[in-house]
Amino acid sequence: MVALLADLALVEANVRTMNYSKPVAEAIAIKKDRIIRVGTNAEVGQFIGKRTRIVKLQGKTVFPGFIDAHVHVVDFGRFLMWLDLRGAQSVAEMQHRLSERVKKTRAGQWVLGRGWNQKCFKEKRFPHLSEIDAASPSNPVVLYHECDMICAVNSRGLELAGITESTVAPAGGIIDKDPETGKPLGILRDTATDLAWKAVPEPSQDELLKATILALNKMAEAGLTSIHWLLSSENEISIVKKLKASRNLPMRVYVIIPVNLLDEAPMVNIIGNPWLRIGGVMLSVDEYLASKTAALLQPYQNKPGDTGKLLCSQDELINTTNRILVTGLQPVIHAVGDRAIDLALTAIERNTKSHGNTVRFRIEHGAVLNESLIDRMKKQQVIVSVQPRVMLSEFSVWSATDSLGARRARWLYPLKTLIGKGVRVIGGSDCPMEPLNPLLGMQDAVLRKYFREERLSIEQALRMYTIDAAYSTNEENSNGSIEAGKLADLTVLSNDPLTASPNQISNISVEMTIVGGNIFSKNTV
Repeated sequence: MVALLADLALVEANVRTMNYSKPVAEAIAIKKDRIIRVGTNAEVGQFIGKRTRIVKLQGKTVFPGFIDAHVHVVDFGRFLMWLDLRGAQSVAEMQHRLSERVKKTRAGQWVLGRGWNQKCFKEKRFPHLSEIDAASPSNPVVLYHECDMICAVNSRGLELAGITESTVAPAGGIIDKDPETGKPLGILRDTATDLAWKAVPEPSQDELLKATILALNKMAEAGLTSIHWLLSSENEISIVKKLKASRNLPMRVYVIIPVNLLDEAPMVNIIGNPWLRIGGVMLSVDEYLASKTAALLQPYQNKPGDTGKLLCSQDELINTTNRILVTGLQPVIHAVGDRAIDLALTAIERNTKSHGNTVRFRIEHGAVLNESLIDRMKKQQVIVSVQPRVMLSEFSVWSATDSLGARRARWLYPLKTLIGKGVRVIGGSDCPMEPLNPLLGMQDAVLRKYFREERLSIEQALRMYTIDAAYSTNEENSNGSIEAGKLADLTVLSNDPLTASPNQISNISVEMTIVGGNIFSKNTV
């Protein structure tokens, strides 16, 4: 008789362990927050007692809990509280949804929405200012397009944002105006959307906390058991402190703070909850390809003479990286263009000499590469964090091939080459800018539409969201694969991605999420 009996047993399952020595099993026994046995139904049956909760999975697939390595939690929570305009098939339907929300909104409060697309409207046009005004005559309104870089604003919103016929759009932005009168038509594009956003008041701390909890629950529902939360603003640090003091989190949270908050990290980390810790510090070398502010070694093909923008010098990057390492935290270096990546790798190489090679350096995005940069990444054991849906958007939405030319675009997010060279690649969503679904991210990496020679196998894609993601935060000995002694963080799926048609991976449903032996199902989150 086995002395140690399980609290929870998952049986009759298709267990995909991500452990090469024992890749497949039928059942899992869990005691408290740990896995105590992985094996056949009969082997796990020896750990079942009268008080063991038995879940018969009827052939459903169990993976190590999925890890999203790049999410913006508060922003996602705020979007969840916004008016959802996805799927609206006409301007009239958009108006109806808006008017219904206005009825539930106090007078004068901003109404924020997201997800409309004029291509889905039967009118095949943007909404008119008068139409938005009719649905919300008094409450200021900002309704973001599906692609986020366009928004519709009503007259009250334009007034509060100070946008008039004399307002000049910021560089890179457009304010749609009547060609005869010059009056704004309520449509703002690209950087001009910031004019409206800046007029929206910051939510209260209670509202932010509510939004954060809502977001975490939605993430658990999506099958995530761990996330890497990239803080977007300074006021989020107080939310982190409140969550750190709480005992009720649905998942494990690895917080990456901006470098200007570095002094806050030690104080937050001494507070109680082990499920949340500040582990990484973000410092940025450049910006983004879409805005042509990623720093390149050679000019943009469709913008001659322009090589983007560096946000810091080489010496500043070396010194700041050293400062992060002294605190014991992980440097997370945002570098998109090849020039920025070159600077990032030089900073890593210089700091490796003084801090040793045990530090796990991480480059966020690492988009525009070449063979020399990849070899340096391998030598320094750099972890590259990518978002496969962002990768797709760079080509399909932002025309990366036009910006870079075919030769350089071939080396944009070369995931298969990176992994083949031995560079660890981890996956994230960039939610809420892109969809949360981790299975969609895997599908995008497997079905890559551009430069298909860089497509991944589904097993490689799964590693990005499991064992390699755990490795990136020094947690591979406790997480990322299903093995005895590891944490009982598991994702249960309706079907097996490893045997599914690649174009159906994102349609697989999450049946259950288990974190530390506790079950969160769709019906209970």
